[in-house]
Amino acid sequence: MLLRTQIFALSCLTICGCGDHPGSPPPAREFADPGFVTAGDVRLYYALTLTSDLPPAIAGSYDIVQRPNLALLTITIAPAAGAGTERLTAIELQAEAVTLIGERQALSLRLVNEPGGPTYLATVTVRHREPITIEIRARTISGGPEINARWTREFYLE
Repeated sequence: MLLRTQIFALSCLTICGCGDHPGSPPPAREFADPGFVTAGDVRLYYALTLTSDLPPAIAGSYDIVQRPNLALLTITIAPAAGAGTERLTAIELQAEAVTLIGERQALSLRLVNEPGGPTYLATVTVRHREPITIEIRARTISGGPEINARWTREFYLE
């Protein structure tokens, strides 16, 4: 009886082990966010880039410390109508980072006045393969439309 049980168990293990090799996991989805949102006649442009991917001269010119787990959020606002127009100043601007488990962190935005108009910068700590969602709310004129952007990024740090 014991021999039959052992043979049956070995047969089950053999059958369970058969089949196609699962292979490698599917590739990550390509990041295809357009990098802007439009509300009325205003367009808000945004980007989230690892500071380690920035050329050192550019990072240094903005006093950004480069670290593998630090990303730079860049925000600019411009009229939606045309290229070559001056960027707009936000009278209201808020940005938050939201973790996978829903923890929210208000981002400290820094205004950088450049030729062509203002740029807003903030740094965000990121983790390897842990999605982070960025939410932005802006307004350029009192009573004007609120511009909202929300997108999620995942970084591979290793």
